[in-house]
Amino acid sequence: FNTADQLSYEEICKATQIPDTELQLTLQSLSLHKTVKLLLKGSKERQIRPGETFSYNSAFTHKLYRITVSQISPKEQLQEEDAVEQRLVGSRVHELDAVVIRIMKIKKKMIHQELISEVLMTLRFPAEAADIKRRIESLIERECLERHPPNEQG
Repeated sequence: FNTADQLSYEEICKATQIPDTELQLTLQSLSLHKTVKLLLKGSKERQIRPGETFSYNSAFTHKLYRITVSQISPKEQLQEEDAVEQRLVGSRVHELDAVVIRIMKIKKKMIHQELISEVLMTLRFPAEAADIKRRIESLIERECLERHPPNEQG
């Protein structure tokens, strides 16, 4: 933007030689940011298409000498993070089952609340009581654990 006030997407791509996907994310960050709009986009759409024109925002001012523009994260990255989270939860389910079974093999009989607190102390990762309760129910359904009636003292 040193030589021209307005550039097309193709001109920016040719001048910077940034790959298309990265250039689109960068231009979105520079033109669609809520508070820091360094570039003005020709259309009001969020998506950046070839043929789009960008102009330098001469009206932009900021109180800081240096500013940081946060990068808009792509949808693929969000999907990948969700997939990683699902795999993590899946592996933790097996570890949670193993801890519950290990404790019950040692103690033989235990009150439900004591079992949950013992599992929480044993685990190496943070877990919620509701998750532990679900895993205990699953183990009972699969007949790995057995529930005794409440009136039977053990």
